[in-house]
Amino acid sequence: MNEDADTSPGPLQDWRHQGLPALGIVALMLFLALVRPPGDAYGWRMLFEIGHVPLFGVAGLLMLRIVRVRRGAAVATPADFLIALLATAILSLAAEALQVFQPGRDANLGDAGKNLLGTVCFLAIAAATRPRLWRRLGEDGPMAAGMVLVAAALTLALALAPAVGVAWHYAQRAAAFPVLADFTAAWQAPFLSPGRSELESVSAPSGWEEMAGREVSRVTFLDAPWPGVTVREPWPDWSAYAALRFQVWSELEHPVEIVLRVDDTHRERDHADRFNGSFIVLPGRNDFSIPLDTIAAGPRQRRLDLADISQFILFSRRPGEPFALYFSPVWLEGEAARIADVPGSD
Repeated sequence: MNEDADTSPGPLQDWRHQGLPALGIVALMLFLALVRPPGDAYGWRMLFEIGHVPLFGVAGLLMLRIVRVRRGAAVATPADFLIALLATAILSLAAEALQVFQPGRDANLGDAGKNLLGTVCFLAIAAATRPRLWRRLGEDGPMAAGMVLVAAALTLALALAPAVGVAWHYAQRAAAFPVLADFTAAWQAPFLSPGRSELESVSAPSGWEEMAGREVSRVTFLDAPWPGVTVREPWPDWSAYAALRFQVWSELEHPVEIVLRVDDTHRERDHADRFNGSFIVLPGRNDFSIPLDTIAAGPRQRRLDLADISQFILFSRRPGEPFALYFSPVWLEGEAARIADVPGSD
């Protein structure tokens, strides 16, 4: 039904016209307060962050309905839109403030900004689709409404654009498989977490024939406990392959030790419930190949689930002084038909 044809609700209809939108707002606020991302996955984190925009956009439309009915207007007026915007903005600030009292959460001005953006965009689109609101502008009314509609739609698209980025990163991760990690690749960035280390892309050192002319990653392990690089959410199913491989180039004059840690999603927070492998890096090129059976046998009381890997970490025990190593991509090997353009593959 066209908004222009709406009539004011009678007393028996008030519960529907006010109560149902109010319940909708309560449900949205409960979702915001109680629901958490299922795990620490990059995609879920980003979707929950940008989810503030449509959530408060819908809340703004529900608030508009309540305001219009409360003011007894047959159709929404500019004043109704303004009141709904202010009321939803206050609701947003209250919701953020209340998070201070929730364990593990705090008020976030960035989230409040997303809330306001979603409210403004949804209300602007709703206003632009109601011709009656623009009649006072005469012949310029349709043009003004169209400009508001385009501006709000574009702003909303930009606000939700990170969802496209999330899809791109996961698609590139899938396309790169059986390469599990390439520290120099743009798609890898959201899944990397350097800890007490420095990571940069550089040209391969002279003499490293397999990587000649390519970018490699230079990892500087700082003088701190457990410096290294965490690769979160690698492609999870390694079960069809035989070995994990990577190369390391060292310009050091003496050997150093690095450690590879591999976790699955079933891991307890126990050192004995994961794979931990120690490797000695000699000067020059080092080619490491770890059988996946060895990785699966890492936990003491069970086998690591090679079909559900959650992360792996390359790190050093606390070194006496900072040192740097050069790393190739990390890849799986075992099905020759699926191996393409990875160093050392035949």
